[in-house]
Amino acid sequence: MLQNPDDPTSIDWCARAAKLVEVEMAMLTGDMITEARFGADMTRFSSASLDQVKRAKNEAIRNCQISRGETPKRVRYAKLARARPY
Repeated sequence: MLQNPDDPTSIDWCARAAKLVEVEMAMLTGDMITEARFGADMTRFSSASLDQVKRAKNEAIRNCQISRGETPKRVRYAKLARARPY
């Protein structure tokens, strides 16, 4: 499915995936951390957790592959349960 530039609701998943990779790298290197000092107390925080960014990045990469016509690789495989009869 090609992106329609006139449609404001269309999402360029490949551009979003590239941006999320940059955000993930910034979080891993510590560039996205904000510090606040109140006297002797200091708080460090960021607005999103690394897990949320990774999930959004993986979703964007998967949707990018689908929009290009590729088949995305499977992420999870069901484990077969086997029971021994006694």
